[in-house]
Amino acid sequence: MKVCEKKGMNSATSQTTWHGQAAWVLENDTLRTVVTPQLGAKLVSLFDKRSGREWLVGPGLRPFQKVPYGASFVEQDMSGWDEMFPTIVACEYPAPGGKLGAPLPDHGEVWPLLWTKEETGLDALRLSIEGVALQYRLTRTLTFQSEDTLLMQYELQNLEPEPMPYLWSAHPQFICQDGARIILPSEVDEVCNSLHAEWGWGEPETRFAWPEAASSGGQSVRINHVATAEQEQVRKFFVPPEISVGWVGLVRRPQGDGLRLDWDPNEVPYLGLWVDEGKINPEAVAALEPMTGYYDSLTSAWEKQRVAMIEPGEIKSWSLSVSLGTGDLPIPKDDRPT
Repeated sequence: MKVCEKKGMNSATSQTTWHGQAAWVLENDTLRTVVTPQLGAKLVSLFDKRSGREWLVGPGLRPFQKVPYGASFVEQDMSGWDEMFPTIVACEYPAPGGKLGAPLPDHGEVWPLLWTKEETGLDALRLSIEGVALQYRLTRTLTFQSEDTLLMQYELQNLEPEPMPYLWSAHPQFICQDGARIILPSEVDEVCNSLHAEWGWGEPETRFAWPEAASSGGQSVRINHVATAEQEQVRKFFVPPEISVGWVGLVRRPQGDGLRLDWDPNEVPYLGLWVDEGKINPEAVAALEPMTGYYDSLTSAWEKQRVAMIEPGEIKSWSLSVSLGTGDLPIPKDDRPT
């Protein structure tokens, strides 16, 4: 590892490698995160030094390597935290104008591309990317909001000559180890399925009670629980669009270590919940996904009129914080697993 490039009172940046790929480290006395610019500015590690535990799933059976633009997301190694933009599932650009019908790849186009690191003059990691199918510039800056909280600040500039709809989603695949529990604000009492019926949860937009629901087969399932990889099941729900939430938590069993994501629902109005219990990823993972559009397709979000818009030349910004902790994690005590 190279000597720290910048160092402040509590945090520092440095260069390293990760499974053969060049990477940057941002760390303080409590947390460490590792980012690979060549692979979509993917966060490959989010490590809590107090507990000695990693939160992001690592490379599994697939090699950790670059994949070409337009690749299917499952062709990569399925590790870490990716940025999804300007769609999640592959679709055609829906807005009228010169880019109508332009193909947008699976999970968007920024996750397999090289991001450029920018100088900040601060104890921060700032990387940016310019679009391929659409003209825009997306920038993400990582800093520490506090000793136990990573702050992720985003800035989007529309370089198109026309208004541009977009769908951004965080896609962190958090390790759930021997089981975990997803915590939502108390006002959430139901969720919407977004997968096709063959995945076992009925048709898309079917609503289920939260946190315990009856599956399409009639079984009662604690859908807020993440089981082990032996289950080989997967599900994807959304918090209903009429319910505004600004945080979500995850607590792992049996250690009781947890994390919480916070954001401004006026900037990021929607939340998706992806749970993979060994069906696609070899480990059990949960992806807590704050989003600027409702549903995984930019086309669907456009049709539902639940999509973010940015005018030509306009710059929009939003942020997301990630807090790590144990018993003092700011999640209602009654909602924590026993």
